[in-house]
Amino acid sequence: MALKLIELAGFHTNSPHGQDSDLHRIELESAAGPIELLARIPQRWQSRHANEAMLMLARAWGVLSVPMRELGAGLGRTRWIRVAETLSRDSDPRARLAAVSIARDTADPGFAKIVGELLADEHQSVRQSADKALMRLTMVMLEHLPAEMLGEDLAKVAATPRVILPVDPAVLELERCTLLGAIADAAWSFASHRCRSPLLAALLVIDRVVATPLERAISVRMRRLLSERNHPSHSPMRTVLRRTPCPILRERALRWLTIAPISAAAIDRLNIAESLDEHEIVLRKSHLAIRPKRAARLISLRHATHQVNGRIELVNQGPLPHRESYAQLSEEARLGLIRMLWQIMIDDQPKRDLLEPALADPSPRVRLSACVMSPLIDLPDFLYDPDPVVACTGALVWSSAGQTPPRLFSPAWKHRMQVARTNARSPHAWVRRVSGEESDRLSMDRPDSPASRVQARRMYQVDPSGFVRMLRDHLSDPDSRCDALMLIRILGIGHRFELDLISIVQNESCDARTRATAVMALGEVDTNSASYILSEALRDRDDRIRSNAAESISGSVDQLFELKADDHHRVRASVIRRMIRETDSTQPSQSRDAAHALLEMLHDDRPMHRLAGTWAAQRTLTGSSREVMGNVWKPLVNEIELLAAGHGCFKGDLNLKESDQIRSRAQRCIHRIGCDLELEHQRHLQTLYTVGQDWPIQRGVDSQAES
Repeated sequence: MALKLIELAGFHTNSPHGQDSDLHRIELESAAGPIELLARIPQRWQSRHANEAMLMLARAWGVLSVPMRELGAGLGRTRWIRVAETLSRDSDPRARLAAVSIARDTADPGFAKIVGELLADEHQSVRQSADKALMRLTMVMLEHLPAEMLGEDLAKVAATPRVILPVDPAVLELERCTLLGAIADAAWSFASHRCRSPLLAALLVIDRVVATPLERAISVRMRRLLSERNHPSHSPMRTVLRRTPCPILRERALRWLTIAPISAAAIDRLNIAESLDEHEIVLRKSHLAIRPKRAARLISLRHATHQVNGRIELVNQGPLPHRESYAQLSEEARLGLIRMLWQIMIDDQPKRDLLEPALADPSPRVRLSACVMSPLIDLPDFLYDPDPVVACTGALVWSSAGQTPPRLFSPAWKHRMQVARTNARSPHAWVRRVSGEESDRLSMDRPDSPASRVQARRMYQVDPSGFVRMLRDHLSDPDSRCDALMLIRILGIGHRFELDLISIVQNESCDARTRATAVMALGEVDTNSASYILSEALRDRDDRIRSNAAESISGSVDQLFELKADDHHRVRASVIRRMIRETDSTQPSQSRDAAHALLEMLHDDRPMHRLAGTWAAQRTLTGSSREVMGNVWKPLVNEIELLAAGHGCFKGDLNLKESDQIRSRAQRCIHRIGCDLELEHQRHLQTLYTVGQDWPIQRGVDSQAES
C-alpha cells in the first residue's frame, strides 16, 4: 500500500506557501467560469486525495520499510514538515508519536520546533520519544566531531543512518538557528517537561563556533543559563554535567571553571575520568590553566592514591591518566600532562612516576617541559639529554645560581660535586660552563673564581677554626698549596698562618712559585719574625722571591736601594716602583735616583728590561710622584712616547712579540698619563672658578677690570 500512497501523494499540485503550480497561478489571476470549474474537478480530486495519502504515509511512518521511507522523502521537505505539524496537533498520541518518529529518522533541523513543543506532551511515551529525537537532531549537527569526543552512546546516536530530505545546504545552515532556538527554549523551560536531552544538548552546543549573529545571540542566551543559580534548570544542568559519560563535556568543564555557579560541578566532572579519551581531550586543553582564576580552581583537584606493596600509586580513575597509558597519549596531551602535574594536588612519589617516562620521550618539546617541571632529585638525569636545549635548560635549573649552595661535605654537596665533575665532560659547551661554575660555587680552594671566594668567606665567618684546619690540609698538599696561599692572601688572614708561611719560605725543596706566593702572603703579617724572613728573602737566589720580597717588606725603602741595579728586570722594576711611590718630598734624592734608574731601564738593550720599565713607569708617572721626580719626569715621558710609537726597538731585537708587548704597554702608559693630566687640569679650573666667586666685585669697575 505504501507505494500506491506515495503515487497518490505525488499528484499534489498547489501549495499555500508560495510553491503554486501554473494552473493555480492562472486561477488566481482570473475568475473561472462554470465549464472551466467542471473541467478541473479531477485535478482538485487528485490534490485532495494527495494530501490524504501524505497524511496516511506520515501516520504509518513507523511501519514503513527503509526503501519506502527514502522514496517518500522525495515528496518534498516542506510537505513533510507541514504534515508533522498537523500530526503534532492531533489528539491521538499515536499521531504525535509518528510526527516525532519522522523528525528522529530524518534528523532535519526543520522539525526542531515541533520536537521542542512535544517535550511537554501530556503522554509519557511522546515525551520520551521527543527527548530522543531532540538528542538525535543535536548529534547530527555535531556529527563532524570525532566519535571519541562524543562517547560511545552519543557516537552511536550520531552514526545512526537517517533518511535525508531534499534540501539546499544553504537552507539547512539557516535552519540550524531554528534548532539552536528550540534547544535554548527547552533548556530554559525544563520545569515544564523534565526532559534531560535539552540540557545535555545545550551543554554540547554552548561553545560551538557560531557563524551568524542570530546563532551568537542564541548561544549567549544558553550560556547565561550557566550563571542562573536560582533557575529551576540550573540544578539539573549541573547534574547532567557531572554524570553524563561524554568526553567533550569534561573539556567543557575545564572551560567553565571560571563561572562560579557551575564551578563546583565542573570540579567534580574533572575529578573523574572514565576513559583515556577523556584524559586526552582535557590534557590537550591544559594550556587554559594559564588564566589565574582557572588555575586557582584547579588547585582543589586531588588525585586519590593507594598503597601497593608499600608503594604509593595513583588510582585508575582520577584527573590524571595512569603511568601505563602515557605512551598512548598524543604529543600535545603529554605536554598537557606535565602542565597539569603542577596544577593539581598530588603526592611527590606519584608525580615522579608520571614524569619518569618523559625522560625518554621521543619529542624534545615534551622532554624540555618535563625538565622544567622535574623535581630537584630527578633533574640531573636531564643533563645527559642528547638535545642541547634540553641539556642546557636542565643544567641551568639544576645549578645553585642565585641560591644558597648545600652545606659543605654534606651528602647533597658530595652528590652535586660528583654531578658537576661528570658533566664537565659534556658534549654541550653550555653544560660544561654551568658545571664548571657550579664546581666553583661548591668549592673553596679556587682563588681565581669569585664564587669560590664567596664560599670561602662564608665558611670562614661561620666556622673559622674549621676553615683554618681545611686550609692547613691544603697547605700540606703540594698540588693545592699554591691555591691555598692565594686564598690566604685574598682573605687577609695571613696572621693565622704565620708559622706555616715561614716554614714554606724557608723550605728550599718547595718550588719557587709557591715560595714567592708565601712571601707575598707573609708581607701582610706585622711581626718581627715575618720581617726577618722577608729581609732574608731579599737575598734569595730566585728572582721572583726577591721581587715579591721587595714589594712586601714593610718599613723604610733604604734597604732596597742596592737592589735597583739588580740583574733581573722584575726585581729592578719592583724596587724602582716602590722607591718612587713611597719616597716623600723630604727625601727627593732617592726618588730622583730611582727615576734615573727607571730611565736607564727604558734605554736598556734587553727587551724584557724595557718591558719591565714601561710597567714601572705606568704605575709611577702619575699623581703626586710627578712632582717628586722633578726634571726627570719629562725625559721619562718622552722615552715612553718613543716606545709607544715603535721607535724604541734595537737592532738586536728579533722577537716581534716582545716588541709588540713593549709598544702596547707604552701606549697604555701614555693614555694613563694623559687622563691624569686632564683630571689635574679640571681640578685646577674648578679651583680658579671657586676662588673667583669669592673675589669682591666693586660697583663702577669696568668690564675689562672685572674680567
